[in-house]
Amino acid sequence: MEHKKRWAIVCVIAAGIFSLCACGKKAEEKGKENLELVVSQTMESLKELELERFNECTDNYVSTQRNWIGIPVRKEYRVFNELLQPGFKGGKRYEANYKLAEKIVEHMTWEVKDIRQDGEKAEIDMEISNIDMQKVMGEYEIHLLENMLESEGIGIGQLVKDMADLANGQEDLISLMDTIGTQYVCTMEVTIFAYQKGRQWEVHISDEFINAFMGNMMAEDYPEDLERRINELLKQYEQKMEEWGEEAAETVEKWVSNLGT
Repeated sequence: MEHKKRWAIVCVIAAGIFSLCACGKKAEEKGKENLELVVSQTMESLKELELERFNECTDNYVSTQRNWIGIPVRKEYRVFNELLQPGFKGGKRYEANYKLAEKIVEHMTWEVKDIRQDGEKAEIDMEISNIDMQKVMGEYEIHLLENMLESEGIGIGQLVKDMADLANGQEDLISLMDTIGTQYVCTMEVTIFAYQKGRQWEVHISDEFINAFMGNMMAEDYPEDLERRINELLKQYEQKMEEWGEEAAETVEKWVSNLGT
């Protein structure tokens, strides 16, 4: 914060200006302290899956859908959407999603590198480390393809079964995450943004922030070795389809049409 010193003014007024400068600096330092506290609360509530507290610190909430008499039937959140739906807690699907979310944040760590505040806006540079979910998802796709190749027929039935298992429990995916564990760690540098609303700072949940704390899960491409293995399996599957000929094409066509209904 810069202040022009008016050397021609009497010392009393000059002293008053210096006093205001000191107060302004303390206010800025206090703002950064509050920001650090909000960021800490955000990350700790995320780590513990205390989602109500997480929502209080962030703009995770987007909107609410209501029925014709005004009762909320669904809410939209930027992250952990399925865990925050009205009346969703306690069901099998909720438990499966919660277990997966718990596993995703289990090894997450973070460090605040820098905070830059400009009035009611702020940028926070962070380094976030987590299990490498890019590798996990690549390995999981390989798992699905291998199951399809090893199954009878063209493997569509096996894929449907695997997808049902994923929806109901995610056991194979969670088992794979346990296998990879902390052996493969993804560390990402990300800048997150915060906005002051009244006296409260609110952290913005951007796609970049989500991707960082979820271990680069949203990456478009897999590591080179996994991409190579996936391409090999896809070629083997194409060959399997060719061997089954028209029957395979008809089965796939029926399966795809059923997905659209």
